[in-house]
Amino acid sequence: MHRRLLALSAVLACNPADTPEAGESGESSGGASSGGEAEYTYYRDVAPILASKCTSCHSAGNIAPFALESAAEAKMWAPALAAAVMQGTMPPWPPDPACNSYDHDRSLSDEQRAAIVGWAEDGAPEGDASEATPAPEPPPAIDYDVQLQLPAAYTPTIAPDEYRCFVLDWPAQQRRFVTGIEVRPGEPAIVHHVIAFIAPPAQVATFTELDAADPDPGYLCYGGPGGGRPGWLGAWVPGGDGGALPEGTGIRVEPGSKIVVQLHYHTLPGAGPDRSTLALRTAEAVDKEAFMLPFTNPKWISGEQPMTIPAGAAAVEHAFELDLSAALPVLAPSAGLPSGTPLRVHALALHMHTLGVAGSITVTGPGGDRCGLTIPRWDFNWQGNYRLAEPMRLVAGDRVRLACEWDNSPAHQPVVDGAPQAPREVQWGEGTGDEMCLGTVLVTAD
Repeated sequence: MHRRLLALSAVLACNPADTPEAGESGESSGGASSGGEAEYTYYRDVAPILASKCTSCHSAGNIAPFALESAAEAKMWAPALAAAVMQGTMPPWPPDPACNSYDHDRSLSDEQRAAIVGWAEDGAPEGDASEATPAPEPPPAIDYDVQLQLPAAYTPTIAPDEYRCFVLDWPAQQRRFVTGIEVRPGEPAIVHHVIAFIAPPAQVATFTELDAADPDPGYLCYGGPGGGRPGWLGAWVPGGDGGALPEGTGIRVEPGSKIVVQLHYHTLPGAGPDRSTLALRTAEAVDKEAFMLPFTNPKWISGEQPMTIPAGAAAVEHAFELDLSAALPVLAPSAGLPSGTPLRVHALALHMHTLGVAGSITVTGPGGDRCGLTIPRWDFNWQGNYRLAEPMRLVAGDRVRLACEWDNSPAHQPVVDGAPQAPREVQWGEGTGDEMCLGTVLVTAD
């Protein structure tokens, strides 16, 4: 690792107050401030990193609290940038790279981190604008043919976070396959993430009743949308690249269905009303039907085998494993795939609540031991769906293991009304104070 990265790491660890305040020069010997040529400059070294990894969120009016679109903005926040990349909190990319490789990876290489830290340490010199690297090419545009807007504008009122579900009409009169998904926030500064679900015709009445029972647009929801566990359609987070499913695949939506979207609002004072739009690309047919399979231990949900997290316990793990291909008739009854069908896993995700600290999805069995997804430092506010760079094949007998760890000690309690809550025993549940351990995998038949 670069010497400047190590040096600033020691400074931050020992005395964060010694770092320069935003807007100060942070001059040090050997850099641009002492008359020598700067080792790193904004235009040559830092701007390309910010453009490819940061500005999709850190732009005017977006979810991030400040913009990083100009040399002046980047210089103002240089000390904070250096601290964030040193601590690994930005850009937000929870997966452990030692487990697997994923498309649209937002993490920084050691060289990129060294460039930001060295540039900040030398006073954030701008350098020569003529050395600016061209902005990265945007991903190919997706032609979205279905636009589903929230039925009414909504301004969240629960601070600092509110989870609200909206029931959207599905317009197609024939079977369609969703092959791409994108969210267009109406108020980008407050839309933190969105999860979309498919409520098939048999479940529609349940969700319309939940919606009707709340006098405001939509209805409050936290751990999930409630109402009979609809199928997963997809997820979106600010800064996420691409919205297309793997080429030739799509998720089936039957006529008469509803789309239920859960929006996580990061409530801000003075924020305007949101009326976000879910944009979908659909096709009449696909080469391979895709299925988003949520899985967990059903005995945790029923209480037959409680997922107990004792009050005050600092390290509690629960795990569950199953043969995913053997469980297909239960997990995807509408798929019509026989038990034991070989599968291709294209993407994975984990879900816990605020006491979670780590989680993983791994595989053992005839197909070999493999790691699908490991989140070594769980953050409820940075959940995502991670598409594998190379799909993972599962055969009959392969055991998919889901493991979650929680910290229920006094030091790791949620803050309510400005005060941390006292530890209490926690079980599986949908509520804010409950917990979950849920895995999801996007699969096709092999």
